[in-house]
Amino acid sequence: MDPGSPSYGTSDGSCGYGDLSKTAYPFWSVAALSTQNQFYLAGPADGCGECFEIQCLNSGGQFAGRCNSDPSQQSTTVMISDECPECEADHIDMQALTFNKIAPMLNGRIDIQYRRVECTPPVPVKVQIDGNSGTGGWLRLAVTTNGGSGGVKTVQVKGPNSGWEGLSNTFGAEWEIPNQPSLPIDLHVISDSGQEITAYGVMTTSGQTGTVSTNQQFAFSGAPSYSEASSIGSTSSSPSSEGSPASSSSGSSSTSTSVIQSAVASAGPAASAGGEQVSAYDGPPASPASSSSSSSSCNDIAPGSSTCAQQKGWGKCNSGFMTVTGSSTPHGFCSKTCGRC
Repeated sequence: MDPGSPSYGTSDGSCGYGDLSKTAYPFWSVAALSTQNQFYLAGPADGCGECFEIQCLNSGGQFAGRCNSDPSQQSTTVMISDECPECEADHIDMQALTFNKIAPMLNGRIDIQYRRVECTPPVPVKVQIDGNSGTGGWLRLAVTTNGGSGGVKTVQVKGPNSGWEGLSNTFGAEWEIPNQPSLPIDLHVISDSGQEITAYGVMTTSGQTGTVSTNQQFAFSGAPSYSEASSIGSTSSSPSSEGSPASSSSGSSSTSTSVIQSAVASAGPAASAGGEQVSAYDGPPASPASSSSSSSSCNDIAPGSSTCAQQKGWGKCNSGFMTVTGSSTPHGFCSKTCGRC
């Protein structure tokens, strides 16, 4: 797979952000958390939208000596746009071009340390309206390009004749309400650090979809990240130059001083060297395993905390993260419910 082409995390990530542009925040500087990762489990929203500084380690680990030779090119910041169900808890799957900022992508895997940091988008918070059946009907949306902690714990909407009504986080960064209020609709968002923004009149047309700017942004202390070529990790110093950061629990609002974690990172989409696969993940196979497999392999193992019925109801059966195969999921996740075997 060409690492310069849209792929998992940039076009089909489980967070629900849809197609991400290389020329707009987060400039393809994205990664996937293991569904066993402490930040994924702590949430909110499976860690979607949160930002992490990742530093390549050249010594002391299984993959020592694989970082870029220039010490100034060994650290970057990523935004979480996807999940990696097959990854171990200490494994982060990075977009290949972003991986290349800290180590040659052909190395496939590297030892890293990482910590949660501020997100510093150069644009206001946006509302991505993905599904809208009109006034009084079902509404699904994602709140994107969030500054500060990046995580969203509460989304509410309000019409002219009603009070604030909460949406449910159904999967990834997607929020839903079965009966939306009358137009125009205002939006209230609370980040996981407790910051709040209110945007008025974000929806003015029945059945409206697409992306709308709130003209509001959560506070953050770093300088905005303006381009893919910029040093996205410049919003916080590298761990080695700060000493020991103050410890905080996962999901803490003190995002710039989170405790440093040790882990392994892989480049995805996969790069290969000498015909040998060196990445931990290259998406689903070209075609599902033969249906002649034994019936015991036709299972309903679900990714994350959502049920297979929910994933099917959300139309996710053929999404990349659902069709990843493994020893316990030879036909992918929810293979029985999704009719793959």
